[in-house]
Amino acid sequence: MDLLPTAEQDEIVTTVRAQLEKDFDLHGLSALDGAPSVVDRDLWRRCAELGWFGLGLDEDLGGVGYTLAEEALLFTELGSHATPGPFLATVLGARVAARAGAGDLATAVLGGDRVVALAEPEGAAVVGDTVSGTVRVTDHGGADLLLVVTADGAALVDAGGVDVLARPSLDPLVPLGVADLAAVRAVARTDGAAQAADLWRRGTVLVAAALAGIAAGTAAQSTEYAKDREQFGVPIGSFQAVKHRCADMAVRAEAATTLVRYASLAVVEGRDDAPFHADAARTVAGDAAVANAQVNVQNHGGIGFTWEHTAHRYVTRAQYRVRTLGDRRSHLADLLAEPAPA
Repeated sequence: MDLLPTAEQDEIVTTVRAQLEKDFDLHGLSALDGAPSVVDRDLWRRCAELGWFGLGLDEDLGGVGYTLAEEALLFTELGSHATPGPFLATVLGARVAARAGAGDLATAVLGGDRVVALAEPEGAAVVGDTVSGTVRVTDHGGADLLLVVTADGAALVDAGGVDVLARPSLDPLVPLGVADLAAVRAVARTDGAAQAADLWRRGTVLVAAALAGIAAGTAAQSTEYAKDREQFGVPIGSFQAVKHRCADMAVRAEAATTLVRYASLAVVEGRDDAPFHADAARTVAGDAAVANAQVNVQNHGGIGFTWEHTAHRYVTRAQYRVRTLGDRRSHLADLLAEPAPA
């Protein structure tokens, strides 16, 4: 198992990074704080044209034909740039539609013509041919579909007939709402326990990748500031306290990134211990993202606490992502329940 990216994977990362820096600048997006939708349709279709939504989906299902390893690279960059938007719901929703045989629906999602919002049950829920339960909806504004996902199953439902009540969000660039679903018909769903487990595992790795990206992005942001900011005529990075904090951030980010790569390849190779590595990556990456985001604010001193700086974006995004598709407690429980890898 080679954890180093190939030349082709490096090219994917370079392309994604350039597009994110051009179209998802956090200073420009701040004008959308608190809006019900933070991504316009034209921009969403441009992301679709780049193949982001079907990057890890087989070509015979309408995707680009890469694997979860390449999808994880995409989500690492999304995390590193604190990029808003329903990327996770779109990638997973397209897979649900494609594998359910809903080809036209999958094509519409992959093409950016139908926007998918993530809906996570708050408490008990029934996910099958119909969906029932109270769900927390992320990126609900302008969504055409809701992807209701649990560890036991996932289903796409038409958002047109669902009344989503907006709620205050910790992250102003991640719109939040709540909806009560009562036997809403699924337009596509996972088929069987194996398919549901595969989707949940993929989602776990992609969330871990985004969290590892936050850890890496904040480590880079702190390092650059430590080189540029001077006190007493020298860069603050020369001071032992700052230097050690930046080093610790780099170690946390590298550990998270490496575990995510290992987990993604374990899933791709169909290894029996893939669930263990997915939960391990999710746990370590979550801890790294939260810690690095907080230390990043401290490293920036007074400016780090201002609304104008982007440091706070990573703090709120990290707190949001560690509560997406489970939380630290649930993934630790799953991790302990899994047999240790050989």
